Amino acid sequence: MVFKSLHHLNSVYLHNNKLILPKPRTEYLERSFSYSGAALWSSLPQDLREYKSLGVYKKKAKAYFSSLGSHTAIM
Repeated sequence: MVFKSLHHLNSVYLHNNKLILPKPRTEYLERSFSYSGAALWSSLPQDLREYKSLGVYKKKAKAYFSSLGSHTAIM
């Protein structure tokens, strides 16, 4: 969803040109899309975040997450 937001491929209200990771003061903010999406996106390797094509991104992301193994935590 973050990829689509950055490339304007989804609803306008989800467009997000900046991934500012605010310090969450509440659990509500920490669970929000704006925080958790930015945190997860920022944790991806730089080369994965730089793809412009959704199809290529999905393929590379799937390979990346498969390489982590089923017991590896994302965050």
